[in-house]
Amino acid sequence: MKAALFYGEKRDMRLETVDIPQVGEGDVLLKVRASGICGSDVRSYVNGIEERYKIPIIFGHEVTGEVVAMGSRVQQLQLGERVVVAPIYGCGRCEFCLLGLENLCDEVVVFGCTLDGGYAEYMLIPEKGVERGVLVPLPSSLSDEAGTLIEVVSCCLHGQRRAGLKPGDKVVIFGAGPIGLVHLLVSKKMGAGMVGLIDFIPQRLRDAQKFGADFVVNASDSEWRKQVLQILGNNGASLVITAAPTVSSIEYALQLVRKGGTVLIFGGLPAGNTLSLDPNFIHYREVNVIGSIDATLEDFYRAVQWSPYLGLERFVTHRFSLDRVLDAMGVAVKKEGLKVVLVAE
Repeated sequence: MKAALFYGEKRDMRLETVDIPQVGEGDVLLKVRASGICGSDVRSYVNGIEERYKIPIIFGHEVTGEVVAMGSRVQQLQLGERVVVAPIYGCGRCEFCLLGLENLCDEVVVFGCTLDGGYAEYMLIPEKGVERGVLVPLPSSLSDEAGTLIEVVSCCLHGQRRAGLKPGDKVVIFGAGPIGLVHLLVSKKMGAGMVGLIDFIPQRLRDAQKFGADFVVNASDSEWRKQVLQILGNNGASLVITAAPTVSSIEYALQLVRKGGTVLIFGGLPAGNTLSLDPNFIHYREVNVIGSIDATLEDFYRAVQWSPYLGLERFVTHRFSLDRVLDAMGVAVKKEGLKVVLVAE
């Protein structure tokens, strides 16, 4: 089969022919129908990858597929069924897994990171993943390409649940790319009263308006912070989400959050970035600063239920065959359009 293998160094991705994975008695083999290119894939592609990755690795954790083979012990699926892949699962035995926090498991398995993902013609789901429930039927109303956004929805939902978003909250989101726009949709569905997005790319701000933002602000304007506070009121935002992977977005988030509010650090940063802040700012203002990584299986299942009502089709602006994976990565690196998806031929 064809597969795009990343060898760990900057931009070292190679389209190769490899063996189709063998299917054990509890395994499932998917024919990949669509695989989204995530911002974390792009960051790893541009900067090189961390030690936790398998080298070489087949990226791709936003995957829809078709069940084409399965072991004799698999009972809950049918050949030909369309499914979406929850991209992480834990050991099922540790303290975190037993609390439903498999995303924090020390032995967590992540497709496209510790296990090969969807930048390939076929993808193997090991028995443990099948048992943990990572294969979920794709709603018939969703296309294969739109289904790749379900993983993004689950992560945004996980972060906002951790942040404790409440109906009526004023929300500010740094970054109007695909992640920021999904945060917009999720926060609206959770009852936010006002949601604004900040970016410096005019087209992305126009996209945010089309997706229902209550206001947008261009960060290239020297008065942008003043504009935001004029809209929100001087107390600031109840919740500020950093969906842009920069230290500055976190620093600015702390300037816009109200007393007793929450800053959700959502966008991961390349290794080596550090943040300088005054602890008294957090202490005296009772500001909550929290992080969010991946999603739980509960979040993923809820995201599957929500996804038919979020208009995910409109995110997909670029489609490429696997043969053109390097072209697809180039588009994603340049932040052209919204969602770039590799689709089966």
